[in-house]
Amino acid sequence: MNDNSKKKYDAPSLAVEELSKGLYESNLKLGDINKKQREFFSNISHDLRSPIAAIRSAIEYLEETPDIGIEEREDLYKLIDKKAASLEYMIDEIFLLSKLSTNNAIVKPVPLPCGNYLEDFFFTNQADSKFNDVDLVLDVPMNFEHVVEIDPNYFDRVLNNLFDNALRYLGEDGKITLGAKVDDSNTHVIISVTDNGKGIDASNIDKIFDRTFTGDVSRTPSGKSGAGLGLSICKKIVEIHSGEITCRSKTGSDHGTTFAITLPLLQSL
Repeated sequence: MNDNSKKKYDAPSLAVEELSKGLYESNLKLGDINKKQREFFSNISHDLRSPIAAIRSAIEYLEETPDIGIEEREDLYKLIDKKAASLEYMIDEIFLLSKLSTNNAIVKPVPLPCGNYLEDFFFTNQADSKFNDVDLVLDVPMNFEHVVEIDPNYFDRVLNNLFDNALRYLGEDGKITLGAKVDDSNTHVIISVTDNGKGIDASNIDKIFDRTFTGDVSRTPSGKSGAGLGLSICKKIVEIHSGEITCRSKTGSDHGTTFAITLPLLQSL
């Protein structure tokens, strides 16, 4: 038999030590993912139990107190309705985050003039009564005709979350500014939402987009915390748009927070 016809043996391109190291690092990453998943489900489980417990307690009290007054009964009904709405909202958030994580195709970006889109969003919110006591400012240059590719329905959700988040933590003379500019390289648009609220502690800035983060006490009324899926959803939606969302914040006398969204620039009209 001709030796040249034999299949040649190819030595492994990686040494055993390198393979072992790669396997070890992969196991570490997998362990970290599993840990974050456990933390996520633990946080979600806690947040879901809270409104359920309140609803059950209110129902039990109604059942055990037949001679309850009309006003107290109405207050309990309102409490049940409020907690049920909270529960429904959290379930919707969990479902949306799950969909975004498994199927990016549900987001359907289209080319839109960034300035026009932001103006429409701003004036819609300005007409909302929940912002009556807030100074809303539009800081977008005139004729800002740069085009970005976004799904307006999902991107509205991002900006609405940032506006609502800002509103929740404003004090007196609250102010929210929606801004936009082109970066120095003229390749990206930077959309910003800035508030003059209490600010976020520096130690939590890197954690706020993590779905396992249970909330920043400095940004939560009465020190209450929650799973805070809103910012995780914002991050996921922005990433699907090939963008990036970042946060910078200060506490103390010069307090305030800015969320900045960087999106690829398609063209200028």
